[in-house]
Amino acid sequence: MMTGFACALVLVLLTLGRDGRWLPLYGLLCAAIAGTSGMGVLAAFCALLLPVFNLLLWGIVRHFAVGQGASFAGGRGLMPVVMTLLLQFVLAFFGSGLGLVPTFGIGLVLAGLCSAACGVALAQFCGLIMAVDGLMVMAAILPSWGLFVTAAALWAVMVFLALVLLPRLAWLHVGDE
Repeated sequence: MMTGFACALVLVLLTLGRDGRWLPLYGLLCAAIAGTSGMGVLAAFCALLLPVFNLLLWGIVRHFAVGQGASFAGGRGLMPVVMTLLLQFVLAFFGSGLGLVPTFGIGLVLAGLCSAACGVALAQFCGLIMAVDGLMVMAAILPSWGLFVTAAALWAVMVFLALVLLPRLAWLHVGDE
């Protein structure tokens, strides 16, 4: 379980500002975390849905990834990594009363949100997907159907945005060049 959290957090840090080619692998890591950290029907349901949702969304958005795999130039690309690590430190310091597993789950959500704050539109979109994956992991860890329904609703919004908004952003990007 801890290895899964470590791999997921490292994967988020490695993919900051990138197009999300590792999104299916991240979904598998989150599914493994949800399956081993949680218990009951909700954990099994989350473990089954996470890879399916990630593969579905990556199948929709992968054709927008052409030419967007480059990371930031200069020191500007280092700032989201520093902010992610700082937020993880603050979370570890102040979240010790929650327990280790929920603290790491919240860390996955925060790392996804930090990833959504940087890069081009596709990288930001993939960061939001990672944050929703973190919510799904939290739903399995805390056995909360409310978090599960929230994460599923956010997945539906992400699919809608992938079908409607990303093609328009890609078209605007091509029009600028």
